[in-house]
Parts: sequence; structure tokens; C-alpha cells
Amino acid sequence: MSLLRFLGIGEDHSGHPNQPESLLEIVARLEKLPAEEARFIAAFAYLLARVAGVDLRTENTERDTIASRLETFGEIDPVQSRLLAETAIHAAETYSASDDHLVARAFRDITSKPDRLKLIRCLYAVAAADTQITTREDNEIFDIAEVIGVGREDVIGMRSQYKELLGSMKPLRGER
Repeated sequence: MSLLRFLGIGEDHSGHPNQPESLLEIVARLEKLPAEEARFIAAFAYLLARVAGVDLRTENTERDTIASRLETFGEIDPVQSRLLAETAIHAAETYSASDDHLVARAFRDITSKPDRLKLIRCLYAVAAADTQITTREDNEIFDIAEVIGVGREDVIGMRSQYKELLGSMKPLRGER
């Protein structure tokens, strides 16, 4: 985000002041959608990509899962969902920590509780796509949940569906 726009003196073409650059980059790919719907899908995509990349690599299975979730929940065509997934992954890698909480707060501000719960389910699906949910991925999901206002109990309930894939629950080497 430019310093001038952050301070509220720069021009903002999105209609939403102080938008993170990562969100604007993804929204630009959704130009045919209404602005609010594009912001929702862009934030959703960014947060999925954030979890996929938290362990410093995004596996192809995670990329496929992000695209699939965008297609299903964003109701966008397969080609556009793949392009959007790649754009979100790039944005999450590029902007990372500077935008992570800003995008999560933007998502919280434009969604209802059912949408937030849907996001948490999708975050776990992305994290599980490579058959193991690392401690970093799990912690990142809890961080996102806290920022978007999803209670710990709700997250633990969804997390329990993936307990066999949680890295923190697997035996250490030589412990079998």
C-alpha cells in the first residue's frame, strides 16, 4: 500500500480507503463481478493462499485445492478460479506480513459468521491438501480465525475433522 493512500491522502480507485495492495491486485482479476463480490472473493482467495504458503512453499495439491474452493464457493469458472488462485498465491508471497492482517480484517468487515466458518473449513482443506497439516499452517488458521472473529471452539470443532493429518498429533521419528 502506498504511504499516501495509507494516510488517507492518496487516490483510491477501489471505493474502499486504505485497501491492502494484495487485495487490489486480486480484485483487478475479478473486474466483471460487482465490487463487493469481487472484494469477498479476493480476500477469500488471499487467505487461502496465505495458509498454503505459510510453510514457505505452496504445493501443487494446495494450488488445486485453492482453485477448487474458489470455483465452488466463489461460483467462478474453472479457468478463472485457477488464474485467481495463482494471483492470490503471488500476492500472498509478495505482500505477506504487511497485508495479512489487513486482508483478514477486510474479510471480517464484509462477511457474516457463516461465511467466516466456510472460510475456516476451506483453510483446513487447503492445509490438508498435501496430506499433512503443519503446526505453522494450524497456527496460521487460528490466527486468521481470531482476526475474523471465529471463536476458538468453532475452530477446534472443524480442526478435529483433520486430526489424523495434524503434524502436532503425529508421533515423532522413532516413536512408533
